[in-house]
Amino acid sequence: MLLMIPCCLRPNSLFGIAGTKEASMQQAMHIDHHADILNAIIESSFDGLWICNGEGEVLKINKASEKINSITAEQVVGKNIRELVEQGLFDRSVTLEVLKNKKRASILQSLNNGKKLLVTGNPIFVDGELKYVVTNDRDITELIQLKEELEESREISKKFQQKLHDVLHKGIEDKEDFVFCSKEMKKVYEMIRKVAEVGVTVLLQGESGVGKSRIARLIHEYSERGKGPFIHVNCGAIPETLLESELFGYVKGAFTGAKKEGKQGMFELADGGTLFLDEITEMPQDLQVKLLHFLDSEKIKRVGDTVTRKINARIIVASNRDIQALVKNNKFREDLFFRVNIVPIEIPPLRNRKEDIPLLLSYFSERYNARYGKSLSFDTEVVDLLSQYLFPGNIRELSNLVERLVVMAHESIISKKDLPGHLVESVIMSPQGIDKNTLSKFSLKETIEKVERQLIENAGKICKTQMELANFLGISQPTVARKIQKHNL
Repeated sequence: MLLMIPCCLRPNSLFGIAGTKEASMQQAMHIDHHADILNAIIESSFDGLWICNGEGEVLKINKASEKINSITAEQVVGKNIRELVEQGLFDRSVTLEVLKNKKRASILQSLNNGKKLLVTGNPIFVDGELKYVVTNDRDITELIQLKEELEESREISKKFQQKLHDVLHKGIEDKEDFVFCSKEMKKVYEMIRKVAEVGVTVLLQGESGVGKSRIARLIHEYSERGKGPFIHVNCGAIPETLLESELFGYVKGAFTGAKKEGKQGMFELADGGTLFLDEITEMPQDLQVKLLHFLDSEKIKRVGDTVTRKINARIIVASNRDIQALVKNNKFREDLFFRVNIVPIEIPPLRNRKEDIPLLLSYFSERYNARYGKSLSFDTEVVDLLSQYLFPGNIRELSNLVERLVVMAHESIISKKDLPGHLVESVIMSPQGIDKNTLSKFSLKETIEKVERQLIENAGKICKTQMELANFLGISQPTVARKIQKHNL
């Protein structure tokens, strides 16, 4: 580059003075040839190049610089660099820095089009005098953006690591924290914090094992009622004949076998706090009417009583079933659905937020290590493999699996051989998990049938009906029925 400018602008100083007309013509052709080559080199540069004289006047810029700066050569050539700075083309000029200090300089330059450039200016001296400045500029806008995103990700990761550290060292097992890092669960967490600020009824929906009861407790803990009682009732675990008296209580002599002094129900026990009605879809419709009455009036009657009682309890309900479908089939009251569906929160299954799995593995391993006095960790291959597993039982299944591994492992590091065989096979034979070594053990027909069987078996753990399974797999219901029979599932 140091030869570029003198060659173009002072050719005679390099090639000498010809003594004859013919020599002069040859010299001119020679100079033109080299000028074309040097010009081609300048234009081939991926970086932008500016050439200014010793007074700061722009002599040339290349095509790359036109693109980077969103200008044309005609707009700047012949103008002084000071004038361009005053016009706001860029916020500062490295050329002026070089002219002032007579040495190489580099700066970060901001353009009026929002771009960020790394600019380096090089002085060119002729006979000891600064005659030219050649400036190289490179667009680093995306690089800066990536750097900022990386720093933001590191900050988020740091916060989650600290959060996990705090959780794991609380030493209080019945005070679990909410461990996650996925975008899906971040949205859920933001909703939890919002609804906790008000006393609105909340409907939690999601598959079994996704953590609905934990989220209900979090809403309670984050609310003003956090110091009050949290009463958890699983409507599907109590016989229908007992559910009414368990929820609403009863008075003396209400029925045969009733306590003489009567009994408070769950609504009364939750007074001043939160009543969490899990598996709400299992509640008989006559009790749904009584629940709807409480939501409208905040009053209840014990079984066999004529007196109404004012209860101040927040209601959170949950279900792992499609309530809207039950409403259409007249298996759940529509008016109650609209009343409890004020703020619905859908909790995604673990298979849809696999980035949470490594964090949950760490959390539960710390928990069960502390419980059983061990110090075990997971091999990276195990973490990768479990991150591919569907976990049809969601977090509950993951927690139980980690507890089993901690209890049964014989070495300090839990490896692939410690995992249940069906789990490993499920992952290996999934479309994402098939590898060359696996395929080499089977013929094409055997491999296809094995993958097909495993896929149907895994999907069957998620879907409740053959029609739902058919929609999930993208095939017809009769085809699903034939394949279930074929594979003896």
